[in-house]
Amino acid sequence: MHSHPLFIVAESGFGTGLNFLTLWQAFNNFRSEHPQATLQRLHFVSFEKFPLTRDDLALTHQHWPELAPWAEQLQAQWPLPLAGCHRLLLDQGRVTLDLWFGDINELTDQLDATLNQKVDAWFLDGFAPAKNPDMWTPNLFNTMARLARPGATLATFTSAGFVRRGLQEAGFTMQKRKGFGRKREMLCGVMERCLTPTISAPLVLP
Repeated sequence: MHSHPLFIVAESGFGTGLNFLTLWQAFNNFRSEHPQATLQRLHFVSFEKFPLTRDDLALTHQHWPELAPWAEQLQAQWPLPLAGCHRLLLDQGRVTLDLWFGDINELTDQLDATLNQKVDAWFLDGFAPAKNPDMWTPNLFNTMARLARPGATLATFTSAGFVRRGLQEAGFTMQKRKGFGRKREMLCGVMERCLTPTISAPLVLP
């Protein structure tokens, strides 16, 4: 059972929002089954370089009618594809969605420092690294480690060796697991140690 009132998830590619909607559905089910639980709020931070239009989003969501109650709320607040952060307050404020439109490696420096060591789980882009090689950088892996709470988990559809090694070098303990569908393997990981936050040196004027 999660011991904090807030659960924070970060994601490297929002796409159609299927990960977010599925998690939101699970969060609602959890709250219904455990109304007295400490966990009461969900914060989802996601980055998307090529956001869909609202019409395309709605068209895609028709394939998952079981998610309609949550998809309709997302569509109603879907922002224009303008660069930067768009904060959506959903489910009467119990769910916060921060949508960052742009390149994740250019945007993570703009994240509030209060997120350091607060992220409970990372969802990584489901596309193969070969289709989006510019995203999978040491900068991203180190940012993930900086934001991850001790015990935080990560999952990605890819099992590419350089991704596994990069995440290990950043501080995650990684392992391969059985993949979904035709995918033979995927990567999962956990942040088992507490990293020392990076503190910028103060500017000293003569």
